[in-house]
Amino acid sequence: MLPFRVKFMHGGAAVLGFGLFAGSAPAAEPTPAAVRPAASSSAPQVASAAGAEASLAGFSLLATGGFGASTTSVRQLELAPYGGNFGVDAGYTFRVGLHLSGYFQYSLGRREHQNYHPRIGRDFEFTADTSSMSAGISFGWDVPLYALVLRYGLGFGITSMKWDFGSTPPVDVRFGGYESPTVGFHFAPSMALLYEHGLFEGGIGFVYFAQVNGVIPSGFVGNLLCGVKL
Repeated sequence: MLPFRVKFMHGGAAVLGFGLFAGSAPAAEPTPAAVRPAASSSAPQVASAAGAEASLAGFSLLATGGFGASTTSVRQLELAPYGGNFGVDAGYTFRVGLHLSGYFQYSLGRREHQNYHPRIGRDFEFTADTSSMSAGISFGWDVPLYALVLRYGLGFGITSMKWDFGSTPPVDVRFGGYESPTVGFHFAPSMALLYEHGLFEGGIGFVYFAQVNGVIPSGFVGNLLCGVKL
């Protein structure tokens, strides 16, 4: 009977020890569920593209100032109706980049002292003093270029050139039949590189006035641009 009790007690102790060991063993950590990578969304790209497109749209008012020079002579005369100039450009850019504007430019011009060689008669010297005003409308396109905007366009308008030959009769320099100011149409391809920050807009621009009236010389003008964009 005693051996049986001893065996029973040993068996109970073994069972109790196993139960205590199992209870004190650290619980197995649950395996974390696999995290599915978030699907890439094109929403930020769409938003940024929409923001860039919207940034082009707006009304702009620019003051212009610069210097120009004639690129052609007129009837053997050197005329300089461009020279120092100032003006204004007002326009609107649509969301797609289309830019419509109106422009006005006044050029002080300068005096050109020259020798004239007539076909008949002796050579003589005289001074031609010219200046001009140009105005018209322009159709163009705005293209984002990193932090800048490239604007190119084509203008159509009118140029009025004032001229004075001093004591020299106009007929002596083949200007007989013309009156000052002389008016003619022009085409004006242009390009500008602009920087925009808040309401500020500024940059540099170039325009070529191709004159239709053969009495008015064509010319190239470079301008500094400064103004606001709303």
